Amino acid sequence: QVPIDCCYVGSHNSAFLQQASYIIGGVYVKPQYLEGLYQYLATVFAVDLHSRSFLQLLRPAGVDFRALCFCHKTTIDMGYVCSVCLSIFCKHHDKCSTCGLVFGKAQSDASSDHKRKSPET
Repeated sequence: QVPIDCCYVGSHNSAFLQQASYIIGGVYVKPQYLEGLYQYLATVFAVDLHSRSFLQLLRPAGVDFRALCFCHKTTIDMGYVCSVCLSIFCKHHDKCSTCGLVFGKAQSDASSDHKRKSPET
């Protein structure tokens, strides 16, 4: 019952906050004019959840649901995920920078390690 509301002022969009506010039902908005910033804050963000149902709140046209890597904060299509804390990385690391888990090497296929014995004739 606690919405995540975001009002970003600047040139960089936060995909993580946009996703969070969309999923939880909060508001994610960039004011077109900074002169009206107080009006946005007072009329949209300070309104209780019940009263929000009576307002025509802006909804984002599209939400980017791609993952962000934790090391560079950039959007990625494929990556490596820590099995403990679910942090996402764009390249393989020896250790998770979030929870400190040391990653092990992947187990190689046992059949490729052993030579096949030829049948005796």
